[in-house]
Amino acid sequence: MAAWELALIALGVIVSGAAAVFAWVQAHAAVETLKDAREARDEAQASAEESARLAGEANAAFIRQAEAQEEANRIKREEMTPKDWSAGEVGESKYRVSNSSGEVLLVSEFDVTPDATANLLTIESSHQDGRYEYGDTFTFYVAQIWGPSPEKLTIRYRRESDPEDDWRIFHISL
Repeated sequence: MAAWELALIALGVIVSGAAAVFAWVQAHAAVETLKDAREARDEAQASAEESARLAGEANAAFIRQAEAQEEANRIKREEMTPKDWSAGEVGESKYRVSNSSGEVLLVSEFDVTPDATANLLTIESSHQDGRYEYGDTFTFYVAQIWGPSPEKLTIRYRRESDPEDDWRIFHISL
């Protein structure tokens, strides 16, 4: 075999060895890249799960905030809405009660507590139908005697705009 053939074979072996080393380096780099890609995928999945959890917590917090705002709005509406009735003492044992609601109020009954003292309280009203326009009043007197006396007058009523079975209660402590 001639020297140039040996040189050519040696060169082929060297090139083949270099190609094998290059292929090994490329395979090793590919394995490392695959490992990095899997780690990145796992981290992305963990981040997605954490984002979903945080989004759920944020949504729950938003719902709580919205409910709190609704409650605050309800309280503010109640504060801004006039009381349905206003009562005051206008003389000795004489009281006047006014419809201060801004709406028509329909009274179904008056109740005195305790029951045994009901005959000691007299209600004077020109509204025999129980219909009280805004500003309308009624007066009641409490007889002063020894023994038990009325402690509370309860008005059972509804606003004219309310459903017919939606009765309200207003208590007047005596």
